[in-house]
Amino acid sequence: MARSIWAFGLLALLSLPFTVRAETETHTDVYISLYALGSWPYDRDAFVLTGPAPGTSVGSGAGAGLKVAVFPVMGRGFFGIELESMGNSSNLSVPLTTGPGAGSVGRTNLWVFNSMANLILRYPGLPVIPYIGIGGGLSQGVLSGANIPGRSDQDFESSATFGYQFFGGLQTNVTKRIFLFGEYKYLSANYHWQSLSLEYRSQYLGAGIGLRF
Repeated sequence: MARSIWAFGLLALLSLPFTVRAETETHTDVYISLYALGSWPYDRDAFVLTGPAPGTSVGSGAGAGLKVAVFPVMGRGFFGIELESMGNSSNLSVPLTTGPGAGSVGRTNLWVFNSMANLILRYPGLPVIPYIGIGGGLSQGVLSGANIPGRSDQDFESSATFGYQFFGGLQTNVTKRIFLFGEYKYLSANYHWQSLSLEYRSQYLGAGIGLRF
């Protein structure tokens, strides 16, 4: 579904009527932005101890992020590269069907941290600038306060893996240098901890403020 949304967004952006004259960039556009976000993960069955855990629940959460982007003059402001760091809280409830904890529910806090490199396509020169992008990089799922029977829980346990994302948003200028933006994001990463693994899939909504240089 998320891939279809992203593909539709790409098609819509590329098909914007070129009769509307875009004020294309005549210089390299560089900006930094901060944003707050909410996450709504999909419930996907975890794999615990020796088998799957039907009914696994991944809670929604909140977080924040930082982005730095460059739109080179050679791309006339349409194409850019962005580095992004973001993190959010969540929690994980895992019904146990096998092992010594069978019949109980394991619980843990889940923190998700991502460091991504993104490619962005936008349509500059409009009062509200639409953009879409795709990115990939390091995704870390960190467990804290885990209480999962049958497993040797640790105070903190991290799983680092490759993650990827699709996103799209709108940006509007407040002044020549300051802008506001809103963004939708879909993130995918597979985490593997000791005797526990999860295919993490989540939707995000974010809003923030940026500064151009």
